[in-house]
Amino acid sequence: MTCKIEKTYEAGKSPTDTPLTVIKISLGLADKPRDQDEGCINGNARDGGVEYWLLEGTAAAKRVLKLCNDGYGMAGVGEDDVEVGPNRLVHHQYGGSAWRWYMDVTYSLAPFRAVSEHDCSYHNASEQSGTLTAIDYRTRLVRVLAKDSTKRDLDVGCPLWPRPPQTFESRADAETVGAYPVLAPGLPGKAAIPAGTALGNCVPAMTTGGRNGFIVWGKPVPADQAAEIKTIGVGNNTLIAQIFDPIPPVANSGGSWIHQPHLEIWVGHNSENVRTMLPLGQMSQVGVTLDGVAHPGVGNPSAAPKVERWTARDERGRPVVVLRLVWPDEFALINGVTMVYSQAEAGKQARLVATAEFASNRPVYVPEVLALGGTPSTSDSGLCQVRDGRLVGIE
Repeated sequence: MTCKIEKTYEAGKSPTDTPLTVIKISLGLADKPRDQDEGCINGNARDGGVEYWLLEGTAAAKRVLKLCNDGYGMAGVGEDDVEVGPNRLVHHQYGGSAWRWYMDVTYSLAPFRAVSEHDCSYHNASEQSGTLTAIDYRTRLVRVLAKDSTKRDLDVGCPLWPRPPQTFESRADAETVGAYPVLAPGLPGKAAIPAGTALGNCVPAMTTGGRNGFIVWGKPVPADQAAEIKTIGVGNNTLIAQIFDPIPPVANSGGSWIHQPHLEIWVGHNSENVRTMLPLGQMSQVGVTLDGVAHPGVGNPSAAPKVERWTARDERGRPVVVLRLVWPDEFALINGVTMVYSQAEAGKQARLVATAEFASNRPVYVPEVLALGGTPSTSDSGLCQVRDGRLVGIE
């Protein structure tokens, strides 16, 4: 093996007060990855890439990153940059072709796992493109910002993340739209989610008190009256939603389903990678009441999902309703989803909470379902597993 130590970083101490050191190793061309015939780009030269190894006290050295810059896209503009601090490693990566992207991933070293990530994707010839995604792997809370596609004379690139003390809003500014995307958490191996499973702490809850969602009609309620809704994606045509609602429903005596507690699922149908400010004809709505019955809504007519319903207990022992929604089209959800929950009081619709803001009675953003997996393969960040009848995050 042809390698040399290029740099050594002091990385503070672990939570158990063990000294941490990160070593950057450069590999010679003879040790290039098998799938890189010409080797990895290193300025004007080629080599075998770089590796970052963690030394934690007297424990065996552990490789935490292996990088080979192959241009990271057809444009050949790829770059890597790594920063090391006290029990932290931050990896900045840039690449793309006409579609450009960058990602900034922050890892804790002990234990080694992704802590947070910011991703940007935009077309270098389209001012209306540009999506910024922020992931907190500790809670699996994800938020996205996208360009308002009706605006003109915008800067090419991604929106800027709000700086403290600004908070995350549905409208960061006049040109930017925010949302909470539905997540598709990674599952180890070929694990399935059997009927009877509760969603546990795998994903955070959106509430009718306004947490992790936007109150788009009515007023938020105190925490003790707030409904909690958790949703995950499975593949490209399946959602599983869990609802806890402390306000008892009133028996429906033949009235509209609108006044019953229900989910509304808005699905995008624009295949041009534009997911903001869509006309009604490029979205479809379906309502699902908590008895598991699907009701056709407005927008582009499309086949309704098949609904499977079960009850379970959440991590606090509370009764919840779980709905598995499966669309007949195996790619039904690839153009984005917005989730809405309608909480009822005294047999009337009282408030709506949604993963995106509404205008003209429809969501202004239908973000894509975001898949979370191990980042990188040596870290289990973003993965969940079924344990004791609940889908829980791997810690």
